[in-house]
Amino acid sequence: MARHADALFHPAFLDPRWTNALNPYDETPPPTHKATDAPLNETRSRDFDIQHIRIALNINPAHKSIEGAATITLSPFREGLDRLEFDASELNISEVKCKGRALEFESYPDKLIVYPKEPLARGASLKLNINYSARPRRGLFFIAPDEAYPHKPVQVWSQGEAEDNRAWFPCIDSPNQRQTTETIITVPEQFLVLSNGTLLSAKHDARHANKTFHWRQDQPHPAYLVSIVTGEYVEDLVGTFKGRNGSVPVLTYTYAGTEREARRLFGKTPAMIRHFSKIFGYEYPYQKYSQVVVDEFIFGAMENTSITTCTDRCLHDAVTELDFNCHDIVAHELAHQWWGDLVTPKSWKHLWLKESFATYAEALWLEHVSGKDEARFWQVQEFNVYLSEDRDLHRRPIVDARYEFPFEVYDRHTYQKGGLVLSMLRYVLGDEDFFLVLKHFLNKHAWQSVETNDLKVAIEDVTGQNLDWFFDQWLYGRGYPEFEVKHVYDGASKVLKVQIKQVQKRDDGTPVFRLPVDIEVTGKSGPRLFRVWVEKAEQLIQIPFETRPLAVVFDAGERILKTVRHEKSRQELIYQLNNAGEFTARMRAARDLHAFKDEETVSALKRSLLSDASGPVRMAAAVGLCGVGTVEARDALINGLKKNDEARVRRALAWSLGTFRNDGRAIAALKDTIRRDASYFVSIFAMRALAHAACEEAYETLIGQLGRDSYQDVVRASVFDALAIAKDRRGVALALDHTAYGEPPSVRVAATLSLGNLGKEHAEEREVVCRKLLELLEDKAFRVRLAAVKALALLGDERAVGPLRALDGREAVHILKSAARASIRKIEEQIEKGKDSGKKEK
Repeated sequence: MARHADALFHPAFLDPRWTNALNPYDETPPPTHKATDAPLNETRSRDFDIQHIRIALNINPAHKSIEGAATITLSPFREGLDRLEFDASELNISEVKCKGRALEFESYPDKLIVYPKEPLARGASLKLNINYSARPRRGLFFIAPDEAYPHKPVQVWSQGEAEDNRAWFPCIDSPNQRQTTETIITVPEQFLVLSNGTLLSAKHDARHANKTFHWRQDQPHPAYLVSIVTGEYVEDLVGTFKGRNGSVPVLTYTYAGTEREARRLFGKTPAMIRHFSKIFGYEYPYQKYSQVVVDEFIFGAMENTSITTCTDRCLHDAVTELDFNCHDIVAHELAHQWWGDLVTPKSWKHLWLKESFATYAEALWLEHVSGKDEARFWQVQEFNVYLSEDRDLHRRPIVDARYEFPFEVYDRHTYQKGGLVLSMLRYVLGDEDFFLVLKHFLNKHAWQSVETNDLKVAIEDVTGQNLDWFFDQWLYGRGYPEFEVKHVYDGASKVLKVQIKQVQKRDDGTPVFRLPVDIEVTGKSGPRLFRVWVEKAEQLIQIPFETRPLAVVFDAGERILKTVRHEKSRQELIYQLNNAGEFTARMRAARDLHAFKDEETVSALKRSLLSDASGPVRMAAAVGLCGVGTVEARDALINGLKKNDEARVRRALAWSLGTFRNDGRAIAALKDTIRRDASYFVSIFAMRALAHAACEEAYETLIGQLGRDSYQDVVRASVFDALAIAKDRRGVALALDHTAYGEPPSVRVAATLSLGNLGKEHAEEREVVCRKLLELLEDKAFRVRLAAVKALALLGDERAVGPLRALDGREAVHILKSAARASIRKIEEQIEKGKDSGKKEK
């Protein structure tokens, strides 16, 4: 059977931060299509161990160049080692010495081979001095203003993950190699340099108009976590806390004039550190924790050891907080100081051991500050995000060694699904054992590189339980269970019979799942919880119950990653909507009631929309009403839009009104919402809804929003998302104009992406769209080039294959190379599909 959408899966539930226009949260934009023949990448073998790397750099921001000297202390793993191979990408090596004597070496585009004077003994200590220069094309990025963007700051910042720091210093660029590090960085005197660990000195050389900053990281960490940031910054001491090394300062670095926004973003960090230290069972391990914002960052943020780099797109205003804040990004990167930095995956195959844990830490923080219901709703949203990838792009195991580039496993399986799997592990183990396992694992493996089996062993150490079954299906297996559930009450035997089927396709390695499921049965005396084990493709569960149940909820509390169709009567759904104590049960009831079009259903949903204490339930009621689709349902949505204070509920209401195509009252309400709502994102959802409901009529209202100022120009950018939804040909010319260099960056990205959809829709515009997108493949802005690659995949034009191959050949950043290859595959598949359909027609 085909994979089916879950009753809770619906665009109205998606977090607004996942819009194309904003997108600082997409840690890595997933590939359009995962290569089926990707190579196998296992844990890297090493001939020697590096104990320490000292990096001395002279940075010239104006010339985008560096002069470097790396001192590497190492020890061989085997006797008679006569060659030392390092990762070194596009470094111009001028000299390699040991004890003052020059050594022979060979340099290649991506590696350096050094030949010792004589074979080395196992365990001996060797110190190499490597002098080099470079103009890095990845790993180290140079930001500067120009005529089009005169206010852009001058910055130089590193981004090492996954394997890019080799472009500015020689190393073993693998997560299973850990060493202590020093960075001694010389920059023009007006700049500050930030790095890992402790600042030992900052010396001003007035004669040469420069400053040299000396940082030292005393705890071992992998090369990808080495960081430097240089620029003009304002420092703010947000607070201090007690760590493993005494009093630890929490520092932030932002631009002059953005101090308030930085406090809004980072102000809760000390409280987060205290909470995570407590629940992880391991006090914060470093001497300081710093957070710095940078311009044009290619991701959302990066958890370098003791210093997180964050995109300045997260510096938001007060209006944005009607819909969201970026505290989840702050929590995510902070959690990495334990999960990823203190304990590191041995290879990218085991990436989930850091990214899934950091993702779940977002929920743990939300649970702490906002309660369990908000954390549970986080799970609903995370499942929606993961499901869209699983359904539309690819399905793979979480622990997966097959990829062309490491970033291809930095996807929604690793982040969203992995976080949900940890939530299920907590459900299976129980709270006490789950957190004891985390504590034991961190204390056992601190300062080490680990693999997935180490966690399974830690669970056995603490609980005595063998969880092979859990790891096999959720981490080494694919997919999730897709349930079809029916229940009937046998009054004669006083037994509730629950028929459970797992209907997921199993030809791609997706198993029949074995798992515990809580079934809540409500009778006249209240709800009772029954835990059952589901482990067959078809299974009948019999539950003794004295009276006919008023409601039966499968997987009470939404603990399991799954989809489910549970057949229920209108009466039971209305009872569940009105009476279920768990808000997710009320959400499901509201969503499933869309199948009924009668007055009683509309009345129940209206009541829920206006009076349920839970915002997510009111959102579900809105979506249920749009599914009903009657005039009465439409009027209830319009009324709810006026009477709901929560922006997220109004987003759902606006989206729901968009399903009433060419309906005058719905269109008028959406136009009014776009003009009047204080929330940027309610307006954006209303813009999209209007585009869906009114199509050509939406154009004038949409372009009217181009003059509206908003956080990161998110409203202006969303005009182009909406025009693509409307399929309005007039949007092509507008988008072409707004891709121009000098337009706001987020607007350029959204306009570029919209061209792919609009060009595909309007054949007569295909030529000009294709030409523009090919031109944008050479744009100065990384995010615009990436958007052009994705848009060409949407366009599906054969002429793009050659230029995309050329981009793959010239680009250094792996995300762009991976995206280009993915787009080529997608275009070639479309071409092949067209040939096949042509043959069939003949």
